[in-house]
Amino acid sequence: MGSEGPTDTAGYQAVIRRTTHGVAHVRAEDWGSLGYGQGYAAAQDHGPTILDQIVKVRARRASVFGPGAADAHLHSDVAYSVLGLHARASEIRAAQPAHVAAMVDGFAAGVDRWLRETPAGSPPAWCPPAAAVGRVDALDVYATASDLALAAGSRNVIEYLATARPPGPDGPAPAPPFTPLAGSLASNGWAVGRDASASGHGMVMANPHFPWYGEARLWECHLTIPGTLDVYGVSLLGTPGVQMGFNRAVAWAHTFSVGNRFAVYRLTLDPDDPTRYRYGDETRAMTPGAVTVPVRREDGSVTDHVQTVWTSHYGPMLNLPLFGWSAELAFTLRDANLGNDRFLSQFLAMNLAGDLDEFQAAFRHENGIPWVNTMAADSSGRTWYIDASRTPKLSDEAEARLREQLTGDPLTALLFANRVALLDGSDPAFEWADTDGAPGPGLVPFDDLPQLERTDWVVNANESHWMVNPASPLTGYSVLHGIEGTPCSARTRANFAALSEPGSGANGTLTARDLEARVLSNRSVTGALLREALAARCAHAGSVEMAGRTVDLAPAAAALAAWDGHFDLGSLGAHLWREIMVGLPDEAVRDAGVLWAERFDPSDPVGRPYGLALAPEVGPDTLLGAVARAVLALREAGVALDAPLGEVQWAVGGGTRCGVHGGQERDGAANVLGPIGMLPSHSLEPLRPQATPVAGRTELTGLRAGGYEVTYGTAWLLVVELTADGPRARSLLPYGQSGDADAPSALEQLEAYATKALRKVCFTDADIDDDPNLESVTVWSSV
Repeated sequence: MGSEGPTDTAGYQAVIRRTTHGVAHVRAEDWGSLGYGQGYAAAQDHGPTILDQIVKVRARRASVFGPGAADAHLHSDVAYSVLGLHARASEIRAAQPAHVAAMVDGFAAGVDRWLRETPAGSPPAWCPPAAAVGRVDALDVYATASDLALAAGSRNVIEYLATARPPGPDGPAPAPPFTPLAGSLASNGWAVGRDASASGHGMVMANPHFPWYGEARLWECHLTIPGTLDVYGVSLLGTPGVQMGFNRAVAWAHTFSVGNRFAVYRLTLDPDDPTRYRYGDETRAMTPGAVTVPVRREDGSVTDHVQTVWTSHYGPMLNLPLFGWSAELAFTLRDANLGNDRFLSQFLAMNLAGDLDEFQAAFRHENGIPWVNTMAADSSGRTWYIDASRTPKLSDEAEARLREQLTGDPLTALLFANRVALLDGSDPAFEWADTDGAPGPGLVPFDDLPQLERTDWVVNANESHWMVNPASPLTGYSVLHGIEGTPCSARTRANFAALSEPGSGANGTLTARDLEARVLSNRSVTGALLREALAARCAHAGSVEMAGRTVDLAPAAAALAAWDGHFDLGSLGAHLWREIMVGLPDEAVRDAGVLWAERFDPSDPVGRPYGLALAPEVGPDTLLGAVARAVLALREAGVALDAPLGEVQWAVGGGTRCGVHGGQERDGAANVLGPIGMLPSHSLEPLRPQATPVAGRTELTGLRAGGYEVTYGTAWLLVVELTADGPRARSLLPYGQSGDADAPSALEQLEAYATKALRKVCFTDADIDDDPNLESVTVWSSV
């Protein structure tokens, strides 16, 4: 066993064992030492990214790198000064239970140790140098965690926060380009109970779809304090504990919630003063404040940028694209997760749960989940779904009026479709309502959250809470949790099909290998239902006129007929289906009209809609037009219609290109992989150079010259069964443990993913000791 540093029994001490693919198993005797080992090991793999995020939440990027292109670093620092995450960190630390505070202290010390040991000049150029970072402390960890808690809200409006100012003599300030206000991720989560499990024990399949680069990557680890904690899973970079995974008794998965984590308030302004707004029968003054941001100039000098910022009683002001801040109208933000001081204690309480009752109690008592659904199962075979994300609580009156506006106000409806609740900030009725038992002022309490316990299964694939099991629709909840009774996405239908079809166990029950095979089957639900009919329609039509060109549909008809209906490496023409589907409006893919013949029915959410819509008797055929546009787009990209998917969809690891399987959101497959995602990156890590874009397609499917280079999707895959003898699990982190994409090890798990070869999880000491790639080191330090 290796060792580093002097022995000091009063300080931190942890053992870090690395098994196949570099998975870190951290063992310690106390919480502080466990955090120390986890922080050090995580920094070994992702130190530059962690430091980048620390400097970001400190609002000090401009002092290190200058104002940035189009003042990007300056705007980031101004916005994070407005949010005040580092300023709030002391209050958050004071609110933590002793074991959480100890683990965070240790985690910070572990990251700091890695920083002290890292030779000058060895981190990449985009990483802030050690001299600029100084010491890493617990406040940095709390601020980083607070930033992650805002991933569905304030974190996505940085430019809007930084450029918000009242109109001057020359009119409103220029608005920044549009970016999504609400971050979003795709994921699949299954929890299978005793009635559907071949063993009678609980099983969980976790399949988060996250970016493959930047600060949103996941890190696989195993954390143990003998007799106290034994948990395996993944953590978000820069945070202690495990956010998704399993212990000996409970396993859980998360998916991004489609509910609302914040509200944008529209303010009617005083015609004589754009910093005052109407509120009921009175007017209120906005509050000015000043932020000071140090900025490094080209000559190396540092000067202070001082800026006046404004807040309403709801929160900070916004400079929204198209609307800005005029003399009549302005917009402000209230975020349910700003000040969330239970984010870390929530997950550590889940890590410690001894059964589903204790797991549920962690949610009731902590209420710190920021933006995810949770699907869980325990060893007894109980399953549970909850959307415990922090959600604004509206009065019954405000709820009713918002529903009316969703049908009568196009702007409210448009923003809500993009997960933004637009409320009238000049009407006191739209204040958030305080309720006993809520996790914070104006938030929905635990007992009013959408949740369901069953003994067969619960599923979520980023849909509304209302449909997690077709036998038990969840209805009657706030519209801010999501719209109920809506058509299911093709991916949700693929998830339901995967668990509804008979398994290989007795009486058609499901085994862990069934779950693994089905999530990776890459079977397209839409392709299975519509492919043959559409191929025949293309063959019958022969050709269509498109933008003055005659497009021959015979090759498309042949490619669709030859396609096997999957998105596997050898699937011929799968990408043609992708480009056809993305060329249709969203409502057409979900319900009857251009694509489907039979309309959605809430009483049969899995089976409907179905059947290919008939071609119109007169006028252009919209569906064939989508086929023709797909043909032209692939021709421009230089991609053959009937090429195998593995030749036109790839990822790069260790400098090597590797063909990969998987579909995209519109493809109708559960397993998602692609070049684009909906969660904006806030990392300075540069992306690989990209090929020539295809106009009108790159922003939809990521299609570029040559095909699709994957940078987003299945970030981790876990299948675990909680047997009477302990958990049995298989796992894979396709982009690898290291943040260095050029490291040879980055190719190992990518190639394993390509061949659908999950590895056995080493959970027991015996399994860890038997691993052929085991490396072990003890790290210690005085406090």
